Amino acid sequence: MAYPDTEKQYTPKNHCVDRITLDNALSSQEKKLFSIKKSDEIYRVEKFNSLWYALYFPQLTELNEIERESYLNQLAVLLKGVSSNITIKKQAIVCEVRSSLRYFDGIDNIHEIIKESIESKLRELELPEYFSHAACPTITGSLLLARSGRKLLIYRKENLRSALGKLSTDVLDISKENLQKLNNMGVRNLNDLWLLPSNGLQVRFGNDDLVATINKALSLEPEPICNFTAPPNFSTCYVLPYEIEEINQLLLVAERMLTKSCEFLRNHDLSIASLQVSLSHHRELDTVINIGMRLPSRSEKHFSQLLETHLGNLKLPAPVVAVKLELNDFEPFHGHSESLSLECARRHGEDNRDLVELMEQLVARLGKDFVYQISAVSDHCPEFTVKQLRYDQARNSKVKQEIISTVPRPFMLLQHPKELSIKGGKLYNENSITIISGPERIETHWWHTSHVLRDYYMAVEQNGSRLWIYREREKERKWYLHGYFS
Repeated sequence: MAYPDTEKQYTPKNHCVDRITLDNALSSQEKKLFSIKKSDEIYRVEKFNSLWYALYFPQLTELNEIERESYLNQLAVLLKGVSSNITIKKQAIVCEVRSSLRYFDGIDNIHEIIKESIESKLRELELPEYFSHAACPTITGSLLLARSGRKLLIYRKENLRSALGKLSTDVLDISKENLQKLNNMGVRNLNDLWLLPSNGLQVRFGNDDLVATINKALSLEPEPICNFTAPPNFSTCYVLPYEIEEINQLLLVAERMLTKSCEFLRNHDLSIASLQVSLSHHRELDTVINIGMRLPSRSEKHFSQLLETHLGNLKLPAPVVAVKLELNDFEPFHGHSESLSLECARRHGEDNRDLVELMEQLVARLGKDFVYQISAVSDHCPEFTVKQLRYDQARNSKVKQEIISTVPRPFMLLQHPKELSIKGGKLYNENSITIISGPERIETHWWHTSHVLRDYYMAVEQNGSRLWIYREREKERKWYLHGYFS
């Protein structure tokens, strides 16, 4: 038995909408696809093409591109329950439902499931609760039908031309200028386009790929599909059998949850940059612990150490009755190979993960306001060649690490240069000083009230210390110690 091919306007069953019956339509009992008893062998899908169900959201027109993309991604996740092939188009979502018709017992049931979840999500996003929909064997065709608002359902490719031909040219995603050109040519419906030579249309409307759009809608050209992939999401919750007040007991529960979360990350080849632990209490607000990491990780040991440190600094307002763990900021996992040579120096550009984990432990124990990273800045004035960044902000900072000079610079600069004394024609700090190289003239910050005019020298103190000293080139021309090389 062949499938009954009907072109109909479909809405939920309680809506009264006229149905257009084609000459080759079967009886009314057979019009509803897949409503025949399952014992009948009518599910031979190899004879039939795809059926693409399109949802068009005209209320997204006024939103910017970033908001529109975010909303469409959230709505597309809801269609995972009815289709594994989902693609996002401009203001629309299209999914393949032919393979789901038997499972859900027809297109009407699929529409009801989608409508309920989509309207609920639109309400949550504070958007108008409406959308237009249509289905046909091609992605572009279903989009054009959905934009028209006619809610048509077409099963066979041979019926596409007659159904799409009745649509206005307004459904085409082309510029206003080209739409006006079509109107000036007397082209009002897609039927009129069928009569025009494709070569001429390509020359005149090539920028909007008008010919390609028409051919794809009629299944005359292949349609590349960018399949939607839902963003990763993981959270787990554990309701305790009794109230817990001891931190050590909480750690045992949390470590179980961390094991489960790390297994999820390994299975999906992911890592995370932050996680959140929520502790629930009776008649008290939840205690929320946010744990961030400088480098994405999936190390259970590292997570456990960070959580233990955070819990160690925590005072519980009340006994804990439930624990929830949520993973955030997913990133692809990038592994690295260890060197066979134990004496091999760290390779250029490779992150020192052990050091990073130590710094994160210090941040967790001391607080983020007490751990800083030093970054070099390109500036001739020695006082301004170093910038301090809070460690948790250094990862997202736009300040670039720069090599400021090939000339030797001391490891330690004094916050306030120390004035040197002169005795018997010799410079003294704690002991006598001998200059070994220089001068290096630095003149900068002339635009500032404290402009710099100095001659710098490398020197050695009698006790063996190597110093960086300078002499002012104006005023009293005094000598100062500015830093230590060793």
